[in-house]
Amino acid sequence: GDVIAKFPCTSCGQCCRNVHRLLDVTHDNPVFNDLIDRFPYKLKEDGSCEMLTDTGLCSVYDQRPLLCNLKLAALLLGLHDDDWMRWQADECNKMIDEAGLDEKFKVLL
Repeated sequence: GDVIAKFPCTSCGQCCRNVHRLLDVTHDNPVFNDLIDRFPYKLKEDGSCEMLTDTGLCSVYDQRPLLCNLKLAALLLGLHDDDWMRWQADECNKMIDEAGLDEKFKVLL
């Protein structure tokens, strides 16, 4: 089913704070590398996206890049929704743990 539309994002902002992790690495999937190459925003000195607000939310969310749109990225990458969602949730939770954020921010599937 189309479960990715319901990805239970907790708006912790860690993906936006750590976008440098994706941009600084070459990935096996050429489509993913293309999404990275098309990322239109600059990073701040701390590696976070310049579009991240002080409140931890994206200032261009409705027009966010494809790299930041889980549903469209999964379609472009030809990934099965469930596998993509599980991988994404694992990555979210790793960053949440690393940042020492409250457990309430964990992504639960």
